Amino acid sequence: MYSSEKLMNFRWISKIVATYAPYTLSSKDLASPQVQEYLSEIGQFTEIAYVHGAIPTKFIFDNLETLLEPTFPLDGYHAVRDAQLVTSFIGKTANLPGIVAYRAQAKQLILAISGTRSALQALYDLYAIKHRHPSRRGRVHTGFWRLYKGIKSLALDGVRKGLAEHDVKEFVLSGHSMGAVVSQFLLLDILRDETILPINDIPIKFVGFGGPRSATKGLVSYWQELFDQRREKYGTDSISEYSVKMYNDGVPSLPPLILGYRHYAQAPFYLVHGRLYQVPADLCEYALFHVTSDADDEKPPAHPRGGHNYYNNRDMERFRRRNLWLDKAMKKGGDWKDLYGAKVAKHDRMAS
Repeated sequence: MYSSEKLMNFRWISKIVATYAPYTLSSKDLASPQVQEYLSEIGQFTEIAYVHGAIPTKFIFDNLETLLEPTFPLDGYHAVRDAQLVTSFIGKTANLPGIVAYRAQAKQLILAISGTRSALQALYDLYAIKHRHPSRRGRVHTGFWRLYKGIKSLALDGVRKGLAEHDVKEFVLSGHSMGAVVSQFLLLDILRDETILPINDIPIKFVGFGGPRSATKGLVSYWQELFDQRREKYGTDSISEYSVKMYNDGVPSLPPLILGYRHYAQAPFYLVHGRLYQVPADLCEYALFHVTSDADDEKPPAHPRGGHNYYNNRDMERFRRRNLWLDKAMKKGGDWKDLYGAKVAKHDRMAS
């Protein structure tokens, strides 16, 4: 599995920067199976956003039945089966991709922002100079902020389109890695100005995977104030936050605390060996935890080394590789299904 890795998994960053919390997670901290399944389903859309640009998202949604079949790229991505693409877009800064999709059965509108997928985007990730937030309540990571500004209007237009065309009972903002930060910036603007979107009567959920730190303490406090205000005005369930860190993923430890950045989430989740734990609020800045579990809960982990691209018990390396095969099959002309199948068969023969 690991010998074929092509993406940066940041395990080495975790070894250098991350520290273990002075608390051991146990079975009493486990998230419910329902929460873990919910987050896994939303993660499927962030992974599709990641390959937008390599594979046109319209092609993916137009060919869902085929692409969901065994050996095809969406094998196992059951949450997208009844989904409809509202729109896809490429940001004006560093070509950051995003999608808006609607799940009819759940009446759920999902905005998913891709994580870093190019060298140019990575340069913005490294631009860690602080920039004053328009609220004047704190500062933000300049590189992430510029990526957000390049995608803001496109994302909002896509969400407005989805709200106009569908019966929406839940709005989800989601992203992996840097995409989680960009989604948080958008949510912050939505909460600051209720006129941006007509969603005061629609529950909002933020779902982020492996997001880095992006704001100073003042803005984190403002984020919590805005959450509290919405809950007081529209009810406890009007807004929820799910920020997930994974074992051996170094990205949530960046930028280092010494630079003054903090995480928004006060009670994040921690994923290790297929199990999802709720982290105590006072330990929100730690990225590594020791865990204990009941003997009957022990199963061989699918991805024992952890890392940045193995959230939700899925392998983004495998997903990316299969989409690259699909891209090559489409470019060759002819029957892309047969060409793709031949590539899979060749790979399996070489691996056996």
